[in-house]
Amino acid sequence: MKSRDLLPLAFAAAATVAQADVTVVSTTAGKASIIEVGGTSTSLIKGTRMRTNTTVGSRTQSLIIDIDGRRFVNLDDGRKSATVTPLDSISEQLNQVGAGTIEATLTKTSQTKQIAGYDCTVHNISVSMPYSITGHPGDGMDMTLLMSGQVCLSSTAPGLADYQNFYRASADSGYIFGDPRATKSPVGAAQAKAYADLTRKMAEAGMPLESHITITATGAGPMAGVMGKLAASDITSTVTQIAVGDLPAEQFDVPAGYKVKVQK
Repeated sequence: MKSRDLLPLAFAAAATVAQADVTVVSTTAGKASIIEVGGTSTSLIKGTRMRTNTTVGSRTQSLIIDIDGRRFVNLDDGRKSATVTPLDSISEQLNQVGAGTIEATLTKTSQTKQIAGYDCTVHNISVSMPYSITGHPGDGMDMTLLMSGQVCLSSTAPGLADYQNFYRASADSGYIFGDPRATKSPVGAAQAKAYADLTRKMAEAGMPLESHITITATGAGPMAGVMGKLAASDITSTVTQIAVGDLPAEQFDVPAGYKVKVQK
């Protein structure tokens, strides 16, 4: 699984009312060298679980983040199979990227918008994170992942408290927001760590209804040019609909009869 799965999911917004479930539909567009961009994501939050169904072209995939169960679940409805990745199993992969201190800033501007019927305020974002292709900083293969752009955060959309509670719980548990299999590559692991840090900062300030993010990577080693091209992307995500209502608990688990594989 390529790092493409990390990007749209990271900015698919969600909203709830107190102790309620929510369904949020977002569209994603943009371009990148290895990232498949352009489709619709439907995100569902129920307590400390989130399921995102993403459609790109004719392909649909589902990812469940189960905070209490400390696992990710990838569903393939066509093959009636599920890949379960324990959270603890990706910790080593994330550490092996040799990431340094992440510097992330979120700056409120005076610009306001209305997205999907809700008011939001534009914030400038900037993230810088050093990492090593080999996992050994200082060996001449160091890179710096750079993310910049704008996000429109709402403090009045329904369910802000529940949205923030979900992301606080995920931060306490050390979660990323995207397909865990993408963390097997240095670029994917670096993106996962940077997106997780940025998403948590945004959640504290409000609910993201629209975002425009560019990603680049710089470095001086022999692989810097190649890795820079792999990381490069320019992506816009916009919430088009928010619906609040009870969601069946079974939507957040492996369906009966599916073949289950546990990813180590």
